[in-house]
This record gives sequence, C-alpha cells and structure tokens, in this order.
Amino acid sequence: MLTAGIQDVTDTLIENFKLNDVLRMILETMLRALAFRHVVFCLRDLKTGALTGRLGFGEGADAVAAAFKVPLKGATDLFSAVCAKGADVLIADTRAAHIASRLPAWYRQGVNAPSFLLLPVVLNSAPLALIYADSLNPGLALSDRELSLLRTLRNQAVMAFKQAI
Repeated sequence: MLTAGIQDVTDTLIENFKLNDVLRMILETMLRALAFRHVVFCLRDLKTGALTGRLGFGEGADAVAAAFKVPLKGATDLFSAVCAKGADVLIADTRAAHIASRLPAWYRQGVNAPSFLLLPVVLNSAPLALIYADSLNPGLALSDRELSLLRTLRNQAVMAFKQAI
C-alpha cells in the first residue's frame, strides 16, 4: 500500500496539483497502509512561528490536530527538539520515564498516544511542517523498509511545497 501511495503521489506531482490534495494523499496512505490511529499534518504558522495541526485523519482526528501547537523557539520538549533537529523519531512507549518527562502538556492533555512517529518536514534548513502518526498500542514497530517508504512520502511533501512556491 505504501508503494502504491508513493506512485500515486508521484503521478500527481508531475501534473497540475493542489498542495492540499497531495498532503491528503500522503496522510491517507500512511493511515491506511500502517493502520495508524491518527495521522496529523502540522504547518508553521507565520504569526506565531509554531507548528499547528492543519489536517488530520483517523477517528477524532480533527480534535487531535487542533491540539497540536509545537513551538519552534524557546521550548525544550520532545516535539520542539525533534523539529529543530529535523530528525525522524519513533517513540515506541510514551510511558518510559525519559520520554514521558519530555512530552509537552498540550500533548499529554489532548492526545497522549502510547506510541507515535514524528517526521519533520524541513525546507531550506528550517522546519516547515511535521507529520505525526500514532498507534493505540505501545511498542509501535516499523521495519526499515516501512520507515524508508514513510520517509519517501515525507520527501514527496517537501517536493510538493517546493513546486507550489
């Protein structure tokens, strides 16, 4: 399913496309292919400089997306640090002490999934967006191949932004 989704996005990128449509295709592919509970796309808000939830898929995803407010400056929580570094992170168990202490209050109160994946979208060496996916089960495990395909989908989001500008 991931490979087919990547091909669909590739085909769309060579035509005239709407950025929102491509982002939706990417998120829906992730949700369906790996049975995530939620997939959320956060975009940098020009007024606040924070990443805020814009699109969400999965049950109750609108409320989950609305909870996302990731500051890019001055914060030291896990989400802010991951975005600042542009590093992909898979958190298998949010209850682990070293992880739980780094989760921001907005996350613990509004989302609080047992495991999740963060894929920052970086453009010109600066965080532009964040793709978040979570699971109901602690111990989320993805194969190297699945992670590689998810990174390809994220990279297609970067290409879509570059072409849309």
